[in-house]
Amino acid sequence: MTAYHTISIRAIRIAAILLSATLAGCADRAAGEYPDTPYGSVSIAYLKTLARSASTVIADDIAIAGYVAVNDLYGEYSATIVLCDESGGIEIAVDSRTTSALFPVSARVTVHCSSLALGDYGGRIILGARPTGSYTVDRIAASDFGRYFLIDKSHPAAVEPVSISIEELSSESIGRLVELRDVTFADQAGLAWCDTDPETGEYLTTSRVAYDRSGLSVAVRTIADCAYRAEAVPQGYGTLRAIVEYFNGKYSLRIANHGIDFGE
Repeated sequence: MTAYHTISIRAIRIAAILLSATLAGCADRAAGEYPDTPYGSVSIAYLKTLARSASTVIADDIAIAGYVAVNDLYGEYSATIVLCDESGGIEIAVDSRTTSALFPVSARVTVHCSSLALGDYGGRIILGARPTGSYTVDRIAASDFGRYFLIDKSHPAAVEPVSISIEELSSESIGRLVELRDVTFADQAGLAWCDTDPETGEYLTTSRVAYDRSGLSVAVRTIADCAYRAEAVPQGYGTLRAIVEYFNGKYSLRIANHGIDFGE
């Protein structure tokens, strides 16, 4: 039996915490209404407010719960999942190359956050293990999945993307699954999603640029491991479903679950 299937004392404790939090109604509070030392179930948006430095270890006995929006099914994220609830979304760094099997899209996941860390990567908050080196967080070890995660695959619920325009991208959008309609890649249409190294022929993580009808633009980043890296960027106008990313003042998108719906 693998670690994430094991019902541990820790998992039972999580369930008790969530039950007490639900009865108290604290999961519906705005972030500012929580005490300085929160306890129980909190929203993803609130959890992210606890990141006070480049790396913040979570000392409070708190948990978040949400649904998996994207994993490595199409290679769009490597050793990372994105978990979303009604308040927002967050990347979680995990030491696994098979996240599509362990954390399938639409599965409900509860994360017990005590002793994990929040890393601030250029303004994008990532949840992971306490860092041991130069990174803001380490990946959560597979041997610890049973300690931190409670994964429910029996009642899947798809994360619905938030319809948004390029102009409306904001700090609240970071980590969310969004849908951008009526955008085009203009003169980059027809190129592959990822460039290749001219010397080695290896694929490179590449950004293409999507434009709306008014000319506003946003970068769309595709990592080199993506399954459709060699596919052509589509012609015309269409819709993208993607996770909003951010780094040092600039927003970008990473397509989720091959969410590309374009016509001519």
